[in-house]
Parts: sequence; structure tokens; C-alpha cells
Amino acid sequence: MKKSRLIGLLLVFVLLIGLYLFISSKENKKESELSNKGKDPIEELARNMSVEEKIGQMLMPAISGTEMNSQLEKIVKDYHLGGVILFSENIQTVEQTVKLINDIQKLSPKIPLFISVDQEGGLVYRLSEGTKLPGNMAIGATFSEKLAYENGKVIGSELKAVGINWDLAPVVDVNINPRNPVIGIRSFGGDPDLVAKLAVAYMKGLQEEGVASCIKHFPGHGDVTVDSHLGLGTVDKDRYTLDEVELKPFKKAIKAGADAIMTAHLSFPALDNTKVVMKAPDGTQREITIPATLSHKILTELVRKELGFEGVIITDAMNMKAISDNFGPVDAAVRAVKAGADIVLMPVDLDGAFNELVKQVKNGEIPESRIDESVKRILALKYKRGIMNVSTSNVEEMIKNAKLIVGCQNHLEIEKETAEKAITLIRNDGSILPLKDSDSSKKILVIGGNKNIVDNFVTQIEKYHPRNNNSLVISDKILNSDSNLTEEVKNAINDADIIILATNNITQRDNQIIKMVNYGKNKIFIGIAVRNPYDIMYYSNIGIYLAQYGWNLCNIKASVDVIFGQVNPSGKLPVEIPGFYPLGYGLTCNK
Repeated sequence: MKKSRLIGLLLVFVLLIGLYLFISSKENKKESELSNKGKDPIEELARNMSVEEKIGQMLMPAISGTEMNSQLEKIVKDYHLGGVILFSENIQTVEQTVKLINDIQKLSPKIPLFISVDQEGGLVYRLSEGTKLPGNMAIGATFSEKLAYENGKVIGSELKAVGINWDLAPVVDVNINPRNPVIGIRSFGGDPDLVAKLAVAYMKGLQEEGVASCIKHFPGHGDVTVDSHLGLGTVDKDRYTLDEVELKPFKKAIKAGADAIMTAHLSFPALDNTKVVMKAPDGTQREITIPATLSHKILTELVRKELGFEGVIITDAMNMKAISDNFGPVDAAVRAVKAGADIVLMPVDLDGAFNELVKQVKNGEIPESRIDESVKRILALKYKRGIMNVSTSNVEEMIKNAKLIVGCQNHLEIEKETAEKAITLIRNDGSILPLKDSDSSKKILVIGGNKNIVDNFVTQIEKYHPRNNNSLVISDKILNSDSNLTEEVKNAINDADIIILATNNITQRDNQIIKMVNYGKNKIFIGIAVRNPYDIMYYSNIGIYLAQYGWNLCNIKASVDVIFGQVNPSGKLPVEIPGFYPLGYGLTCNK
């Protein structure tokens, strides 16, 4: 009896001990879960990264080819890359693009990569099968936030569908210089408030589709006559003017939640007048003002401290001559990081930049805390836009979905509406437009400096004015020549009743366009600014003048529809044409 009671007590004791241990383990697990919940995943991830992995997150090279290859696999893995940028040569079809991006992401399962492109719309787009929207200045001519937002959503949804997660857009440069060789119609316009309003709407459209945005080119690339791809330019304005014009759209976009800022390879003495003596490739030395991309005063003191921007700063492409002609490839990358850039885009010497940055961090020349700041901002953006949750498991389903989205009918309708509402009728002497039914027997001559553009105009004109009545004459004579008119051109003008001049960014006053208009002074001339709207400055005696803000097919079709009365133009100039027409000017047709 005593023995059995003792066994019973022991069993009770064992059960109590077991219950205590079970409850304790549950409490410890709960405390652990609560503790883990309180940890910042970005902090944890950054803390466990090597210096090499951190530097890799800060480099974004271009790649070669349209499919995975051993070289691509090697650079992604060897340099622990945080992202790559794609160009048109990497993108052929929807199916190929999805497969390429899927294969790239498989190389970095721990921290998925930024897959970036410049998909601005208009002149700059990369998806060959995507919707070829009319472009930023066309949006500007509509003055419509709604259309800016919808254009951003179209681009965002198509990029997202193929796996691209970062669009290096929108351009927020204020184009106030008619001779700007690199921005022009890539800008929304020449008024900083208009640019800010439309850029923010466009940016919101991108972000709503889960694609990161990037406002560019800070502090502003809209008032230069030098293309940064070809040389280093200077914006020599005082701080007050910069605040009122160039910086204003950036400030508003930052307040509206911009994800990233791209730097400009331009000097801004009012912001940083630091001089550096550089050795040019030809061996000569010259003194230059430090460009914004490499300026600590601009990137850290202005962008971070003064403007309070907490997102990612990415450089413009480092292979552009504004940088590469003045700084060594490794030196430029190191200077950019020390200035405050988080990502170095397209370093000329990827291996050299990677190794030098790692070396300088390890020897203390660059504090690791400085690198940590950039890495945390990069990771934060990847978390914010869902990039950390990228799936590579079902590529066939991704391709199927992408084909339903890219270039879909709804997107084409937004493209059409934007292009039509952008067409700006600037001059209509004699109320010639729209052309009347009585004009159907007249011969139309189409002249342009680009055969593809002329052919597209002719194709659209034939919908209203069939070639079979022998009334359509075609020419692709070069417009911007200083030579005298050939007999062939004179005969073509003599034989025509209506001459359509499709001009493309005229830069000189003494050229064949003026000679054509003067020679055929009794003819009806319709000037169409295919690209920049400023062309009328150089042949102001033309009687009819339209601006279409781009050479995509949707722009051309919209112009022709206006000429023949299918569309009544409603666009307004988003820029001033100096000495001729103010910003906001535009006519409608009297039908």
C-alpha cells in the first residue's frame, strides 16, 4: 500500500514537472516571438551582411544579351549586385523579357535585385511590345493630372507584368531652354508648377502599380545647351532662381513621396562652387566646377539635410562623358559614394569600383556606417515596393499574365486620348484647318527629314486622302540642309497644292524649310513640329502650324486626324516659344 502510494506521488510529481516545463517553453516561445516582432528586418538584414555584400547593393551595371549567360551569372554573384539596368537591346519580346528577369532574380534569392529601365514614354521607352505613349510634353500639353496619372499607371502595370520593378522616371526637369539638346519633350513643360503637378501624378500612377519611381535629373537639367552624354555643362543661376524654377518640382515630388532621385552630371556653382583640377584623356589638365553627381554639398547637405529626402539617391549613368572625360572610372564611383550617392549607375569599371570601395571601407577611409546608411535606404525601398517578395516559381503563368497586360486595348485607348488632347494648333491663318471636302482633289506633298516619319504620315493621310486619285506626292528630302533647293524639290512644290512640312528639332535659321516656304508662297503650307514645338521660331512666315510633341505613331495619327477634322485640337503650349507664343497658348478649329 505504501509502495503504491509512493509511486502515485512520483507520477503526480513528474506530471507537475512536465506541465511546468510545457508552460515555460510556451512562455519562452511567446517572449521570443514578441522580441522578434520588435526587430527591424532591415536592421537585421544589414547587420548580417558582409562589406562585399553591402557594396554590391550600391552598384547597378548594364548587362549584355537577351538571356541568361555565364558572364551575367558571374557578375551578379561575384559582385553581390543589388540591381541591374536593362536597355532596348536586352528586351525583345514579352516572353523573352520575363524569362530573362526571372533567371536574373533566381541568382539572388536572399535579396532580390532592382531591375530598372528608363521607360519615360515618348522618345524614351524600352519595351518593344509595350504601349508607345506620346510622352511627357504631350501630357504637359493636355494640362491634365488625370492623364498624367493614367500614363504612369500604364507604364507601371506593363513594367510590373514583365518583372521590371524600378522605372527611372519621371523627368521633372523644367525645360525653359529651346536649345536644350537632351531634355526637350522629355520634360512636362516650362512651368515649374505644371511640371510638379504632372510629375507627381505620373509618379503616383507608377507607385500604385508596385513599381518604384525616380525623379530626375537633380538639381535640374532643363536650362542647358550641353548634352551630359557628350560633355559637362554648367547651370550658372543664383540660388533664388534655382529654388523658384529648377528645384521646385523636386521639392514637391519629395513631399509627395518620391522613392528615389537621380543626379545630374552638371555643375551648379550657386550650390557648390568647389573647383577641381582634372586630367583629361588627352593628357591636358583643366579646372572644372564639381558636378552635382560628385558633390557632397549638393547630395548630402542639400538633398538630405535641407530638403529632408530619405529615399534612394542614384547617379545618372557614369559612362556619360560629363563624368568619364573628367574623372577616372574608379575615382568617379568613389567620389559619388563619398558625396552621398546610394547607388552608382553603370560604373565604367565595375570590378575596379567594387574592389576600391570595399578596400576603402575596410581600411576606414569610408566609414562602414556611411555604407550602412545607403544599404538600409536601398533595402527599405525594396521592402516598400514589394521587391523582397519577388516570386520566380511560375514563369509560364507570369508570361501568360504579362501578355494580357502589355499593349492591351485599355492602354491603347489612354495612349490615343493623350495624343489627341495634346495636339496644339498654334497658327491657322485663313482658318484653313480642318481641310474641307473640296480639298479632296488637291495634291498633297509630304516632306520630312526622316523617311520613317514621312511614311507614317503618308499612311495616316491615305485614310482620308487616298493615293489612288494620284493626289498624294511623297518626299523624304532632308530638311536641315543649307544648300539651295534642288530642281526636284521645286518641281514637287510646283506640282502640289498643299505641302506638309514634318520638321524635327530645327536648330538653324538659314535652311531649306525657309527656302521652301518662300518659294511656294502661293501654296498652303502646314508645318508640324514632330518633336520640339520651338521650330516655328526659325520659319515664322508659315501660315499653319501644329505641335505634336513626339514621333510615335500615336502622335502622328493625332496630327493627321486634326488636319482632316476628325479631332478638334485642344492642346495648349506647355512651354513658351520665346518671342512668339506664351505658355498656355493654343487654338481650336472652327468646324
